[in-house]
Amino acid sequence: MAENKKVDVKKVAEEAKKATETVKATAEKKAEAVKATAEKKAEAVKATAEKTAKKATETAKKATAKKTTKKVVATKTAVLQFAGEEVKVDDVIAKAEQAFKAENKRKAIHDIKVYLKPEERAAYYVVTSGESEYAGRIDL
Repeated sequence: MAENKKVDVKKVAEEAKKATETVKATAEKKAEAVKATAEKKAEAVKATAEKTAKKATETAKKATAKKTTKKVVATKTAVLQFAGEEVKVDDVIAKAEQAFKAENKRKAIHDIKVYLKPEERAAYYVVTSGESEYAGRIDL
């Protein structure tokens, strides 16, 4: 059955104390290792954040530089002068398109040619729509 053994309480207390110290030392070593790993990861994250911020700043500078170096678009205008009068060619073409659309509402303009006859104060146009051609005249 059960045996009665004499246990030395002092010895057991010393062994428990040694075991506790060993556990504490091991825990401290592991805590230091975890702390060192966390510091390394924090440094890596900080370095990555700095690189990302630097790239973002460079990109913003490039975008700003691109915006300030816009090309100037030249305005193009053609004007016909004859007998003391002026007529803008773009306006004549627009009127020719309107005249064609008024007569042929469902036809699409594929090509338009405008011939200016200032001595007649008129412009003649030829519109290609599909395979058909239509001609007309407008007064200037």
